[in-house]
Amino acid sequence: MRKAALLVVATGLSFLVSFPAFASCNGNNIPEITSISPSSGPVAGGSVVTITGTGLGCVIVTFGGTAATNVTSDSTIVTATSPTGSLGPVNLTLTNPTDGGATGIYMGMSTYGVFTYYTIPGAPTNAAAAAGDTQANVSFTAPVSTGGSAITGYTVTSSPGNVTATGTTSPITVTGLTNGQAYTFTVTATNIAGTGQASAASNTVTPALTATPASEFTANSEAIHQTLTDNATSGLTSALSANQAMVQDAKGRFTAGADQDVAMDVDGSLDANPVNLSTMGTFFGQSVNGNGTRQLIFGSFDVQHDDISGASSATLSGKMAWEKMVSENTLLGYFIGGDLGQSTVAGSFTGDQDHLGVTAGGYGVHEMAKQLYLDGFVSVGAGRNNLTMDDGVLALESDYTTRSATFGMSVSGVIGPQGYEIWPELALTVGRTWIDNVAFTGTAYGTTDDALSLDAGMVTLANLTFRPEFRVPLDGMAVSKSLRLITLAPRLICQQTTTTTTAQTCGGGAEIGLQTHSGDGMTTGTAQIMSDWIDGQTRTSGQLSVEMRF
Repeated sequence: MRKAALLVVATGLSFLVSFPAFASCNGNNIPEITSISPSSGPVAGGSVVTITGTGLGCVIVTFGGTAATNVTSDSTIVTATSPTGSLGPVNLTLTNPTDGGATGIYMGMSTYGVFTYYTIPGAPTNAAAAAGDTQANVSFTAPVSTGGSAITGYTVTSSPGNVTATGTTSPITVTGLTNGQAYTFTVTATNIAGTGQASAASNTVTPALTATPASEFTANSEAIHQTLTDNATSGLTSALSANQAMVQDAKGRFTAGADQDVAMDVDGSLDANPVNLSTMGTFFGQSVNGNGTRQLIFGSFDVQHDDISGASSATLSGKMAWEKMVSENTLLGYFIGGDLGQSTVAGSFTGDQDHLGVTAGGYGVHEMAKQLYLDGFVSVGAGRNNLTMDDGVLALESDYTTRSATFGMSVSGVIGPQGYEIWPELALTVGRTWIDNVAFTGTAYGTTDDALSLDAGMVTLANLTFRPEFRVPLDGMAVSKSLRLITLAPRLICQQTTTTTTAQTCGGGAEIGLQTHSGDGMTTGTAQIMSDWIDGQTRTSGQLSVEMRF
């Protein structure tokens, strides 16, 4: 507060008297500002501002030219409520009044300070995320507009989950995320006025274990295991089919007493149903030695395509066998052989596998009673497999070895009522392939890891089938001499597949077919329609086969 001084002189004595010079409304005092608190406020107004200074008794208060409300004042303190304003700094002006008859030399005198209007900040831009292990690192660009007030912090929010993290600068790390879940992120900025609008969503990322070939291998271990067991299952199925076909041919030679040389015998079939297309067949050659031993060349091919998975496989197997009638009722044989296979990988991984295998085993046919037969086979084998597959991130290569064993037996017979025959058969086949530990070389994220491995265990297949086939000649001849036969065969089937788990299914089925023979006996054609009811599903297919002798 300013003070006025008055010098008083009295009879040789002088003294100085001082007293407060209170602000008046007569224009004789200069308004001066010492402080403004607060010096900023929202553009909506409503901030109660305290101004301190001197000469403030009757001042008029304006913010950027707009009159304040609720003004109270005395000589040193003024309070006023800010009006609505525009973003940015404005002059906070205090003015002595010019009305009321004021005549002082400072009438209409003004003084001013600075008051800043603010609002919420704008939205950050360029949000970008990079995934880590249960977290993501989110970078962004600060908003163009701070709202007239310093930004005090940023908030990053995940979608889904609404997991949040805060910070004062870019980037910000969001933790507590779920590995394997895809996320996007938005960012908001906050200042004294509040929180602004969210940024546009970031790119999508999926947190995972540290992004390396090893982490990708671990994350995809189930799909990799499935690929290995699928390939083993396909190869084991082909091996069982080839061995069954070999024994069926042996039984045919046994019942026919086929001791003549055969240069080449080829047969093949095409099997089509709504989800699978396959073709298979055999080739056979025979020479008879003087000691009654037959030397045979026996082979089979098997091509399959699954329309659901998109996977295909092709297997070519060949065997050299020696067989002999060890008694009037028993034929025994043994064989060595090899097989070549190529299959495609379909699904989350795509690729292919080449297979080279060797096998050895034996088989036999025994007539237990007139037209009642017992036959069977057993084999062991080993294979070398070259597998390459890729899911767009992880590329894998492996050379691994498998071991396998197969076993099969059946009891069959011929019942010959007048005019037709019944060929009942009860067959059991079992196969197992040991895959065990498979080593891989994996490449991902620009690095290669040759120490990856997975224990794939083993695959076991078992099938039990009862199939009585009715054979009716259409030309009135005996079944054994007929050139045209119609066949009808109901069947009961139980299957079991074991990998990491065991699946068992049982059902039934039926097939009807037409078989024709050429007059010279060199060509046989068969057409069949088959339908199975297994595990609550109906599967219908057609098969066409041709056998030719040269």
